[in-house]
Amino acid sequence: MRAIKKLIISLVIIIGIVAVALIGVYIAARVKLGVDLFRTVGQLKTLSQPVNEQEAFPAAYQSEDLADLKSQTESQLGDVVLYEEGKGYEGYTVDFTALALSGATAKPVVLSEQQAGALAETVFYQQTGGKLSVAGKEISACVLQIAFTEVDSETGNADLNVTVKLDLTPFKNGMEGFPFNLLKGIVPDALYVTSVVRIEKGEGLAYTVTPKYLTLNNLSGDDTSDFFHTLSVVLKIGSAEDLNAKIGTTAANALIGTEENPGFVYALKATGGSGSFGFVNFEKDGKQINVLAF
Repeated sequence: MRAIKKLIISLVIIIGIVAVALIGVYIAARVKLGVDLFRTVGQLKTLSQPVNEQEAFPAAYQSEDLADLKSQTESQLGDVVLYEEGKGYEGYTVDFTALALSGATAKPVVLSEQQAGALAETVFYQQTGGKLSVAGKEISACVLQIAFTEVDSETGNADLNVTVKLDLTPFKNGMEGFPFNLLKGIVPDALYVTSVVRIEKGEGLAYTVTPKYLTLNNLSGDDTSDFFHTLSVVLKIGSAEDLNAKIGTTAANALIGTEENPGFVYALKATGGSGSFGFVNFEKDGKQINVLAF
């Protein structure tokens, strides 16, 4: 009985020491870093759950949307979206030289959200090799879905919603030191980031990009903000605002573009385009349709 009693007392003491140590780590992280480790663990468990992309991103483009993009642009602009197996994104690239020389169109080119997503990923991959620079690290990124919301057909303004799949492996490899090395095993290899920015037209092809908010997988807005603070502390990934602006601006530049970062619409303006663009909403077969027209 004495031996058992001593064993129980020893176990209680050990558990108490571990508990005190964990509480000390929690308090230190909370006070010094502003990180709630218990909340972070819960967020990581949510983020580590498998994501069914078809269910989570219903407006995502498919392989047929890439083919539709090529077919539609070819009918109005000529052979400007090319397909050659083994090149570009799934064989697709944009010939910007041919685009600039394509000639005037009889009517505006109109891209659906799915076609816009396919175009954004094609141009993004062509220009960057599918890499995005985040906090000094090159990480793999793929545009999964683009949606236009809060469309104002009179001004041509809209919210640009861009969902990107980011590879977190380069950041996970840098998670060293206690207690963050304990979290490494439950940090997901990929993160689904939805960036929402406001695109406001200026004169001609000029536009401004104003970040609105960012969400991660199925986390709430509040949890997303808190988790990004943790990411900034642990992985040096930067703020949610910085990443939101980077993703939104990159997508806008791929679709529309500027003199410094010519995208599809900007390259077309020389001879083929109207020199303007706009987001438009209309009804078709009882459904509200949002498009990019130029």
